[in-house]
Amino acid sequence: MIFAAVLCGCGSPSGGRNGEAGVLRIADLTDPPSLNPLLAHDQATIGYDLLICQTLTGVDASNRLVPVLVTRIPSRENGDVSAGGTRITYRLRRDVRFADGTPLTSADVLFTYRAIMDSRNNVLSVEAYRRIASVDAPGPYTVVVHLKNPWNAAVTRLFAQSDFAFGILPAHAFSGTHLQGSAWEQKPFGSGPFRVAEWLRGDRIVLERNPYFRPEPKLRRIVLRIIPNADAAFNALRAGDVDVAPVYPDRLAQAEGVRGIRIVKTPENATFWVTLQTSRPPANDVTVRRAIAYAMDLNEIARTYHNAYPQASAFLPPVLAWHDAAIRSYPHDLQKARSLLRGRTVDAVLVTAAEAPLYNRIGTVLQQQLAQAGIRVSIKRFSSALFNAPEGPIRNARFTLSIDGWIGGADPEQSVVFLCNQAGVDGDNISRYCNPQFDALFAGQERAQSTEQRRRDFMAMQRLIHDDVPVIPLYYETYFEGVNPRVTGFARNMLRYPVSPESWSVR
Repeated sequence: MIFAAVLCGCGSPSGGRNGEAGVLRIADLTDPPSLNPLLAHDQATIGYDLLICQTLTGVDASNRLVPVLVTRIPSRENGDVSAGGTRITYRLRRDVRFADGTPLTSADVLFTYRAIMDSRNNVLSVEAYRRIASVDAPGPYTVVVHLKNPWNAAVTRLFAQSDFAFGILPAHAFSGTHLQGSAWEQKPFGSGPFRVAEWLRGDRIVLERNPYFRPEPKLRRIVLRIIPNADAAFNALRAGDVDVAPVYPDRLAQAEGVRGIRIVKTPENATFWVTLQTSRPPANDVTVRRAIAYAMDLNEIARTYHNAYPQASAFLPPVLAWHDAAIRSYPHDLQKARSLLRGRTVDAVLVTAAEAPLYNRIGTVLQQQLAQAGIRVSIKRFSSALFNAPEGPIRNARFTLSIDGWIGGADPEQSVVFLCNQAGVDGDNISRYCNPQFDALFAGQERAQSTEQRRRDFMAMQRLIHDDVPVIPLYYETYFEGVNPRVTGFARNMLRYPVSPESWSVR
């Protein structure tokens, strides 16, 4: 209640002109257990790790693949990807130094690969690296990756800014590839524009310039203030205690009305949807799934998130070049929904995470909408830990509908969660949708010799998912941040990762 009263004011942030020049203060809602990029498990920490450790390739503010630690992006056209698609040559820049002055070489890339594959490390996303047959270093500035099979997405996923971002570690700073408990963890450094100067766990992380990074960063320091509450983070922004803080839809209108705060909007590669369980009744019947789609009023659902996000239709979001803009959402048509059900009354179970207020609001609205079509929905709420756990409801197909979604990576294939081989307790296909035609299209795009063929495959995949309805897209995610106007150059890409932090500045 006090927070609501504070937000009603219209003054500018008290610290707007009093913050220290050259020091950027960011509210970080996550208290990370580690700053090692191989061990980071949440989106915010993965992004801030990139300030310290760089990947071979990156994604710019226009969501294009760009070289970071390499001189160019490997491709068939420039000869760095073999004609058969199984050999990738990375040509490292020769002017890169870690923050202790040691040159970055191919030995560091090899060390990072071995650390990723070391089963003693809690690396969550190893699947991409299991597709590697071997990694060679024919010279100090050349790395050659040999794949087991042709794979078009390899360059966007290996040592890249992707769903995870495994920055290159300084091999000389570790005694071996077992990373937990290393001395490096106390003051992490890499080849990025900043290094850790101080880490007060649970309070703040202070980054200082890497003196060997070129061009020299404009900021002297970045202070990541650990504030594990969105409302408290916004209060800190408004009070001038931080310069950047996330803003969520329920506070967006208020934030836009506060003088001295500008809103930075970053469309993400993220689609949120209702998942339908295709492996058991009643949603194993495609006519029932389509009836559910017609019974949903997306305009009413949009009011639960204050119309802050664009409504979704295809499962690939518009930030990806191969998003199919021609696909339209199922219109709200109760008569059509009832006719598909042929007078039947259907019982359904909707599951959601108890700690997600937005998802719970959507669930309540959805329950009311489907009741009008003759679909009786019971809602079961689970703790977030149990909701996503191996023994939880979504992993074990114990639901009819689930409110969830997917955050992809730099390549469109990372937004695909509908493969037959992923339809199980350990897979990402919680709908358990299985269509051999879809699988064939996905396999085809992995090996396609032309970009146009890949595009056609993804267009066809989007149409199949729309027609078969294993998910009903709700909205495409946008990341909102309140930023003090004294901050310039601040930007993120569609993965929520920082873009060109060396050019950020604070007056």
